[in-house]
Amino acid sequence: MRANSGFARGRHLIATLGILLFAFILLSTFLYTLPEETFLSPLRSSLSRQGIDFTCDESRLLFPLGMEFRNPVFAPRGGSAVSFESAAASWEWTGLFQWLPFHLRATRGHAAADIRTSALFSNPGKVRLRLSRVGSSDLAALFPATAATGFLIDTVELQWKRTAAGSVSGAGEGSFSWLRLPVPARDSPVREALLRDVRLKFVVREGTIHVTSFTGSYEGSPVDGTGEIARFLTPSASSITFHLRIQNPLEGKIATLFDLVAKNVKNANLRINGTLLSPTGEFQFF
Repeated sequence: MRANSGFARGRHLIATLGILLFAFILLSTFLYTLPEETFLSPLRSSLSRQGIDFTCDESRLLFPLGMEFRNPVFAPRGGSAVSFESAAASWEWTGLFQWLPFHLRATRGHAAADIRTSALFSNPGKVRLRLSRVGSSDLAALFPATAATGFLIDTVELQWKRTAAGSVSGAGEGSFSWLRLPVPARDSPVREALLRDVRLKFVVREGTIHVTSFTGSYEGSPVDGTGEIARFLTPSASSITFHLRIQNPLEGKIATLFDLVAKNVKNANLRINGTLLSPTGEFQFF
């Protein structure tokens, strides 16, 4: 009797899976026969309610649940339009294991952005972001920084989630090929600082990025330090504070730039202040 009962349950399970598979194939076939505007209209309406106009040259469905767009343009009302060569949005069942089922990928040239979020993508409780080969020019429409400020991101990965209290917490790390910022001090013999091979690790707590490790090089001398970016989700109202130590300042090109030998200087720091849109550097010697 037990063997027959187990066999019957197995048949019922196989039958149920078969019905579900058939329904899924039928639904997918039906969706692919619908006109393109059937899917674009709800997307445009949803973005419009958030103050964003959306256009694209062409779109197509992706199997099993997704859409791909060619030359999409997102234009926030009152702001500058952001264009991409391609973008794809999809619902991925494998993402349910980490509760990150919604996947958005956008590319322009060599730059790419991958965003995975929890189910409510318009106000996600969990996000994983990855950027690669993204330069300051690629983000100029979103973050119109000063002309003297620039960067090239090799990779940045960030994961964060909203706590029960509504704050944001997470962690990440990244690498930059270079990072340039102005040095406005009148007594400085250089007008900008160009940091190369930057590596950093950070945590996110209550809307502030705390950089626990920052390494790189300036004019041949190693650089290390820590810092923080408060209110990073609002770039115009953000606040940057970094304290970087230039190791062995008498070695490399920095000693020549600042004539440190004649001044009998043994230590050098680079302090960065300002906002995400307008950071500035200041050299300190002692």
